[in-house]
Amino acid sequence: SEGLVLCDKNGYVSSMNKVANVVLGCGNVPIGKHIVNYTRNVDVINCVADAYNKGKTVTFDFDAPDGRIISANITRATENSDIGDIMVLIDVTTDRETQKLRQEFFSNASHELKTPITSIQGYSELLTSGMEYPPEQKKEFLLRIKKEAQNMTTLINDILMISRLEAGTTVQSKNEFDISLMLDEILLSAKPMIDEQKLKVVCNCPSIIINAEYKRIYELFNNVIINAVKYNKPEGSVNINVNCAGKKLHFNVKDTGIGIPDVSQQRVFERFYRVDKGRSKKIGGTGLGLAIVKHIVNYYKGTVTLRSKLGEGTEIDILINL
Repeated sequence: SEGLVLCDKNGYVSSMNKVANVVLGCGNVPIGKHIVNYTRNVDVINCVADAYNKGKTVTFDFDAPDGRIISANITRATENSDIGDIMVLIDVTTDRETQKLRQEFFSNASHELKTPITSIQGYSELLTSGMEYPPEQKKEFLLRIKKEAQNMTTLINDILMISRLEAGTTVQSKNEFDISLMLDEILLSAKPMIDEQKLKVVCNCPSIIINAEYKRIYELFNNVIINAVKYNKPEGSVNINVNCAGKKLHFNVKDTGIGIPDVSQQRVFERFYRVDKGRSKKIGGTGLGLAIVKHIVNYYKGTVTLRSKLGEGTEIDILINL
């Protein structure tokens, strides 16, 4: 699976396997030519010369013609050998992309946590500064600290969940439960937000008993429904439809909310992506809800479809295999 190239002391290729041929994109160039005939990559050409002339091993990444990321390790052979350099080429595309995603994830997570921490610190300093504040103002400071602490807890829980889902380390036991009772629990927890916006919520779900991981299904349903409530308009509506045929569970939520612009619809399932950052911050969104939904749907080898029109509403349609 690794590319191997052997060069003589002057940089002429004496041997090359098929993987190296593909990685370098050198086509039908016959063996025996100088390395410049097999690749246009300046780093590869220069390092072949440096490895032999300076006797040092060089390792670096470069982009292959087909778009893959290749790690090249070029080292000088023993002095008594007819071989000058040995070049090993390894496809590290997946590793590098995973590393990049991991770095972006921790960078975003740190940024998201910084805001509530700064707010808590600021209000705490005001309360401990020795200045006298009216009781009402002190209570307001404490309520703000409590709210930011709750936001941090929600964010950390979402970060932990999506990390476990991506790592595949969440092992949960299956048990039988009624989806209609689960939906009653979700809607009961969302009732304050529903009442505040005077929303009309219609839930069409018969008594459906399934055998699955309760927490995963709960998170899936809860994130979609809460989004439909949070990003709705006053006196709007949310329609929830659930049915099950054999091992296939169909879940559909349609709202009359603010909608999602066309340019954002392909990105809403990305981690920490928010369509309206100001509104999301105001109502406590973490930017991880739909990313969690996507991972859970993938776990069940299902599909998720989003249809939305700016200013008119959003519909999310999910089909999972139990």
